[in-house]
Amino acid sequence: MASGGKLEVDVEIKSAAKKFWDNIRDSTTLFPKAFPDQYKSIEILEGDGKAAGSTRLFTYGEGKKAHTHVQLALYN
Repeated sequence: MASGGKLEVDVEIKSAAKKFWDNIRDSTTLFPKAFPDQYKSIEILEGDGKAAGSTRLFTYGEGKKAHTHVQLALYN
């Protein structure tokens, strides 16, 4: 049975903000290549996949039973 909800998480990152954001922006192509056993695909559902407000669908690797929608947001 499917369920839905919202999860918000605060994470402290020890990296330059630009470098971290550039990697997150490129995760649509980077994650499935870097972690093929974890990510089957990442599709862009809304927006360009890189800007705030974009929505992505994460399909996890074989044996994983979840899909995740992620909407990007920018905070100062």
